[in-house]
Amino acid sequence: MTSTFNTVYALYGKVALVAALIAGAATFAIMWLIALSALLRTLFNAPIPASVEISQALLVLCITFPLGFTLMKREHVRTVALAQLMSERAQIAAYVTWMLLGTLVFAAATYGTFQYGLRSYKMNEMVWGAALQFPLWPSKLAVSIGCGMLAIQFALETVGALLVPGFVPIETDSANADPEAANV
Repeated sequence: MTSTFNTVYALYGKVALVAALIAGAATFAIMWLIALSALLRTLFNAPIPASVEISQALLVLCITFPLGFTLMKREHVRTVALAQLMSERAQIAAYVTWMLLGTLVFAAATYGTFQYGLRSYKMNEMVWGAALQFPLWPSKLAVSIGCGMLAIQFALETVGALLVPGFVPIETDSANADPEAANV
């Protein structure tokens, strides 16, 4: 069972990595789009049409797509002050509780944002005020995809914490654990 979980976790990690790379590419595209538009406005008084709207659409990818990968790599912000005071068993219980809660919250967010994006698609909602009109539903559905990926990662974290020994990062009071290490 543990090896199956590890395989699934590793495969999903590759999907999450691709999503994070897409987010990075979108960030890079926004950077170039804004810089080029500003340069063209300064030199020729002719910015790139709809650059603000395109940037807004890409921003959704930058924000939602890397969240699952960040959670998987455990590079998100964690508060360890309270966890250091807990026993290992209590830390695992707290971790499972929070991961399960995250699964439920982001599963609900996925459902809600998907319904919102689907409604936008059915009514052919467009970005108005731009020199170029383009549909808004892809950005709305991208939020749903990002939330769904995060919900899946939360679920994998929950299962991993329950099945795989040593899966949960245990916090220790590093200042009291090894006085020599504090002087380094």
